[in-house]
Amino acid sequence: MADPSPSSNAASPPAREGVTLVVTEFVRPPRVREYEAWASDLHARAARQPGFVGVHVLRGQDGTLAEYVTLVRFASPGALAAWRASPDYQVALERLPEFTAGEVDYRESVGLEAWFDRPARPTAAPPPWKNVVLGFAGVYPLILLFTWLCRPLVQGWPWWAAILPSALLATVFLNWPVLPLLSRVLRGWLYPERR
Repeated sequence: MADPSPSSNAASPPAREGVTLVVTEFVRPPRVREYEAWASDLHARAARQPGFVGVHVLRGQDGTLAEYVTLVRFASPGALAAWRASPDYQVALERLPEFTAGEVDYRESVGLEAWFDRPARPTAAPPPWKNVVLGFAGVYPLILLFTWLCRPLVQGWPWWAAILPSALLATVFLNWPVLPLLSRVLRGWLYPERR
């Protein structure tokens, strides 16, 4: 996870305030272990940065190269900018070319857009209606499940308090692992090949 220009996961903060840095890297096979150790150290340093919310790494394969999509969540654009300008981040960038093949792709996203796993090839983002359908397909079963599981706990609570446990649990599980998994399973629908 790195960037040429300065500038285990927790539940995400409100979408309008939080920001996610999405980094896509292709790592040469002989350097995968070293890259993962380097990235783990960098993520631990990011976790000590004020405003850090969480990090999630998706790993795939693109031909012979290992593909890593890292989502680093901060509470605000200012907190992310401070991390990207920090000495820890800048020093780590110097080692990144040792591991990667080709250019590293960086994207900042606000809200749930970052979880819609965009392919490495240049392509347009899915239309908003597809994001809505995917979000609904992820959240509705979670709300049903957690409402049913929490029912014995919340009996007798006011209606607005009774939905809090299921809303909290659904939000956590929606962000990880449900949306990343759905976005991979439905990748062809979200990003259809153009002919």
